[in-house]
Amino acid sequence: MKLSQISKMVATDRRGIETVHTVEDARASAKRKLPKMIWDFIDGGADGELAIEANRSSLNEVSLRSKFLTDISNRDISMEIFGRRSRMPFILSPAGIATLAHPEGELAVAKAAEKMGAIFCVSTASGYTMEEIAEVSQERLWFQLYLWKSEEVVFSLIDRAKRAGYEALVVTVDVPVVGKRERDLTNGMSLPVRIRPKNALNTLRKPGWLMGLLTGPEITFSNLTGIAQGDDASSIGEYTDRELIDPTRTWDDLGLIRKRWAGPLLVKGIMTPEDSIRAVDAGADGVIVSNHGGRQMSFVPGVASVFEAIVEAVGDRAQVFLDGGVRRGEDIVKARALGATAACGGRAWYWGLAAGGQKGVERILSILSADIDRSLALIGERQFENICSTNLYR
Repeated sequence: MKLSQISKMVATDRRGIETVHTVEDARASAKRKLPKMIWDFIDGGADGELAIEANRSSLNEVSLRSKFLTDISNRDISMEIFGRRSRMPFILSPAGIATLAHPEGELAVAKAAEKMGAIFCVSTASGYTMEEIAEVSQERLWFQLYLWKSEEVVFSLIDRAKRAGYEALVVTVDVPVVGKRERDLTNGMSLPVRIRPKNALNTLRKPGWLMGLLTGPEITFSNLTGIAQGDDASSIGEYTDRELIDPTRTWDDLGLIRKRWAGPLLVKGIMTPEDSIRAVDAGADGVIVSNHGGRQMSFVPGVASVFEAIVEAVGDRAQVFLDGGVRRGEDIVKARALGATAACGGRAWYWGLAAGGQKGVERILSILSADIDRSLALIGERQFENICSTNLYR
């Protein structure tokens, strides 16, 4: 098929983001626009995907108490996070190679987060380099780090994040092995992205995505360019498969990172009070309670169901964040009532990016902001910061 033919198909496939009123709307739009193998990679989880369901059900089981005839004028949804005021109490969680969803990838996400006053945590596996992303944003950026086998690689990524002006370092600890993502195995999803005979017809029916693939940047882990042997996507993919997992890592390694990183240090992937204590004892300033969005294990509980126990264990020593299943502003308010400094989420912004690029991500953040504000009014609170356990039904 010629590029001109694809262009004509794209023109007839445009749907405005003005039809997106909820995160679910963005999800539906993304599903329409993406090839099945890409959609399944973004939307799917590990094994039976029970943890994805558990994240939602655990938040759905949290109920908020309302009080009426209180002054709810001049509401404020901002929150102080590590000593600085953030206009939005939502962190865009790290999610790899956003160029899968849209050619502008993390550049569009960073610009949208800046406009809406949200913190964006950039993945080690980003489609653009951390330096390129930092260049387009004056808002707060965090950098997510895996514990690669090579200490030299770990330290070089830390030093680059420091030079690029990243505020916080987020160390992901819940990947001792890569989870079994059955949809990806069925679809033959790989890096570099390959259009195989079994998915070719479906891909041709997604002209907007195909146009981006043909005219956009190569889809790869750009931060590893110059580190892997060979800078093409295939070489970088092979390097990641070979070097990402180090089964010998312990909490002592976090102590070494603490010595090298002076800014806020967070640990992501904590699901038990015991590990939260170990993380803080090793020098962490923050803990992100997360089951990797259900992408690593299916046999774990929903994040909201274990959250309060972790807050009780380390909440007086570190900031604690809820990551998992956030789809509405009320979920972010619930997280705060459970003891969170703020909530985090990855799929919501990824779906927005696929639905409409930068404008799509802005739309998602705008929806969540309005939801938070409305939820505050409906429970009789003026400030997000003042929400606490007394706002919960017990």
